[in-house]
Amino acid sequence: MVTDVVKNGTSAMVIGLNKITDYKGEHPMGSRRERPRLGQDASTNHTVLIVEDEVLVRLMMGEELRSAGYDVIEAATADEALDALAHISGVSLVVTDIRMPGSMDGLRFARLVRSEYPATRIVLTSGNFPNVAIDHDGFFLKPYEPCKMVDHIKTLLD
Repeated sequence: MVTDVVKNGTSAMVIGLNKITDYKGEHPMGSRRERPRLGQDASTNHTVLIVEDEVLVRLMMGEELRSAGYDVIEAATADEALDALAHISGVSLVVTDIRMPGSMDGLRFARLVRSEYPATRIVLTSGNFPNVAIDHDGFFLKPYEPCKMVDHIKTLLD
């Protein structure tokens, strides 16, 4: 699909954008497990849930963790993350932003995860230094280096 948009004499082209939820076909390169990745380690048998409302940050971390061999679930809000936890077993670690839209922030979500899923590790992220009065397994101040986050997760899970 190609669409031209004209506004105030400026033209832009949008090519092939589909909502992921609307896509029903096969990925042209095969399933995620079949696609090779540069520098990909062997599968870790660990699942990481990323809870981050900033799309680019969430996508970047998801790609870094997948490249390191982790299975990754992504959620934009704590509500989406709770739904994922209720339907998917074996989440080893949660990375959650502290400030998020929705019915609860990341701290409240982390407390809930700690009480309902005590074996699940929790790593917090934020753009500022919050007063964190919760048991957690790490904190990363934004902007952080994804490779340092992945290294920290490896020490927690492997």
